[in-house]
Amino acid sequence: MILSKSNIIIIGSTGRNAGKTEFACRIIEKHAARNEIIGIKVIPVDKNEDCCHRGTEGCGLCNSLIGEYKIIEEKTIGLSKDTSRMLKAGAKKVYLLLVDRNSLEKGINAVLRILLNSDLIVIESNSIRKVIDPGLFIVIRESMNNPVKQSCAEVIEFADKIITFNNTNWDFLPDNVFIQNGSWIIKE
Repeated sequence: MILSKSNIIIIGSTGRNAGKTEFACRIIEKHAARNEIIGIKVIPVDKNEDCCHRGTEGCGLCNSLIGEYKIIEEKTIGLSKDTSRMLKAGAKKVYLLLVDRNSLEKGINAVLRILLNSDLIVIESNSIRKVIDPGLFIVIRESMNNPVKQSCAEVIEFADKIITFNNTNWDFLPDNVFIQNGSWIIKE
């Protein structure tokens, strides 16, 4: 069942290093002074795969998943991790959701139960769009036309806005994302 949540913006990307976390952080920075914003980074794990979803040896985080999901609250500002960057940008709280791909709905529902229904939420993920119909779903693609990763290909058709990142800037700025009556909207 897909949850309809206009207080959520999901930011996905067609590939790695597409400026997704920086885009999320800029949105948080812009709105955190007047709104309490929660950041969520979702890492889907395929337990049948032995290798890191990034295609490298990895950090071991994915292998630490026991059960269907694991929620980790980020408490440290100043690290290079995406969750720490969101916290530094001004998010009231930031959570990492490590979740089995087959349990996305259970995992995100567990995180949302921790939060208030009125919380404004910025989620960094492609896969979570399968179970949430957000106020906004923005997909960032690289200008190099690299192949689209599978998690994005499965949901890109639902994007409200597809923007391009050229390794330094986007062709659509985070300043064009606003909050109106508790919902995320775009003003171009």
